[in-house]
Amino acid sequence: MRVPPPAGPRSVPGGYDRPVRSLPTILLVLSLPVGALAYALTVQVLEAMGVADAGQGLLALFVPLFVAGLVMLPFLIPFFDRKAKADLAAYRASQAAAGIETGGEPPDSEAHGTPDAEAPDDAPDGDAPNAHEMPR
Repeated sequence: MRVPPPAGPRSVPGGYDRPVRSLPTILLVLSLPVGALAYALTVQVLEAMGVADAGQGLLALFVPLFVAGLVMLPFLIPFFDRKAKADLAAYRASQAAAGIETGGEPPDSEAHGTPDAEAPDDAPDGDAPNAHEMPR
C-alpha cells in the first residue's frame, strides 16, 4: 500500500507535487538557438536576393540581426516578465514594511466605485431640465 506524501506547501490536494514553473527559463535557453537559426536563414535569403553581393555590407549585417532579435523576442518576454513581477512584489513588500505608500492605483472597487454606489447629487432628475439642453 502506497502512502501519499504529507500535505505541505509543495503539495496539491490530490497528493501530487505542483508542476515546476520553468517554462520561461526553458524559453530563455531556446531563444539563442532560435535567434541563430533566424539569423542564418535571413542571411541565406539576402544572398539569394543578391543584396549581400551588391556591396551593401551594413544592410547584410543589420537586417539579419534585426530579424533574429524579432524572432527571439517572444522567447525572452516571459522570462523578463516573471523577473519584473518578482522585483515589483519585493519592492512593494519593502515599501509596506517601511510604512510608505507606493502610490500605485487603488484596487478597482475603490477607484471606480462599487456597482451599488449611489449616483452623484448633481445628476439631473426626471423633472429638472437637462444641463445639456438649451433653455426655452
